[in-house]
Amino acid sequence: MDKSIWKNKSFIFYLIAQSISSLGDGFYLIAFMWLALQLSGGKGLVLGGIFSIYTLNEVIFGFIAGPIADKFNKKKILIIVDILRGAVVLFLFILVRLNMVTVVHLFVIIFIFSVFSPFFHRTEFTIIPQLVPKELLLKANGVITGARRLMQVISPGLGGIFIGLVGIENCFLIDAITFFFSSFCIIFVVVQYARKETESIKVKSLFVNIKEGYRILVGSSFLLTLAIYAACINFLGGPIMPLLPLLATKYGMEALGYGIMMSALSIGLIASSFLIGFLGKILRRIPMVLTGLIISAIAVFAMGIGFVPIIILIALFFLGAGISLSNLPITTLFQEKVSPDKLGVVSSFVFTIAQIAMPISIALSGFLVDILSISIIFTAVGIMLLISAMIGFALPQFKKPIMGPTSFGADV
Repeated sequence: MDKSIWKNKSFIFYLIAQSISSLGDGFYLIAFMWLALQLSGGKGLVLGGIFSIYTLNEVIFGFIAGPIADKFNKKKILIIVDILRGAVVLFLFILVRLNMVTVVHLFVIIFIFSVFSPFFHRTEFTIIPQLVPKELLLKANGVITGARRLMQVISPGLGGIFIGLVGIENCFLIDAITFFFSSFCIIFVVVQYARKETESIKVKSLFVNIKEGYRILVGSSFLLTLAIYAACINFLGGPIMPLLPLLATKYGMEALGYGIMMSALSIGLIASSFLIGFLGKILRRIPMVLTGLIISAIAVFAMGIGFVPIIILIALFFLGAGISLSNLPITTLFQEKVSPDKLGVVSSFVFTIAQIAMPISIALSGFLVDILSISIIFTAVGIMLLISAMIGFALPQFKKPIMGPTSFGADV
């Protein structure tokens, strides 16, 4: 690793904050999904509904989260959102501890939690370029993502053990504490703000920023194609994560087994994340994205035809590697090419459009899994993703060389 990253105290504090928060998230994910399975009696429709609510709010609030990240103090947004998310998870801990939690509570909590999440994700996306030099962005993104995934390798297995030993509610307590710890660490992060972020904030300026983001999107054939293509991919791949707990039960694995599955996924994400700096030197961004999609498609197909748990675990490893290889280059591409004062709004438009079909896909998968075999669903998804990757290589908008730093947002 380049030593200049590790000499950057703000980057280190931010890395620690997100690593510890990710450790808690791993506990939360296992506990929440297993709690949903218990309360619903293993209904795929309930799992699909929970994920649909989350992704629907990502779409709805994603459009305004980016402009707000551009205009307001990024550091304060991250601190406030982490505190609020910690409070929500702490409330869930209390409900479970008092044995008062119901499926309705889970829907309400995931709704509130998913309102806050887009503001954190969009703000984080815009703050990284203000912590490290542009030439280190791909490496910095890889390090942060890799560290998060390293925690998520450890946490699902530990979460599964915790559920068996001390109960589901303590996993929620741990996650709440990590959110509060993350907000404390971010206090020590120093951000170099652009001049526009120090100006007085007016509601009108937010709407103007949103209008500019729309104009940039429709004026760039590359961005528009990328957003629509990603929306199609997300529609096809939407069922994968919500149905993993049901895949675990198919092979007789309990909470610990599901935790191990998520750890295998995270190991793949880590392997790809820490290699991304090297791969970025030999592959252009878009070919790297499409290669990752091919790997993911083959992995999903293998999960559909797998006969024993070990095949599922190996496939999850490669799924994680493919996902990371697909996502990180896009993140870095935007941070490199979009002018800083428009990074939030442009990324919000593209990424939110990319997620727009996921709530429908996830809800549909929850319905289909109660009718069709889960193996058939995974096999079909794998085949369709592979075909989509081949189409991506043929799209003329993806073949064009991407222009310099002013191509998206600076001079339009």
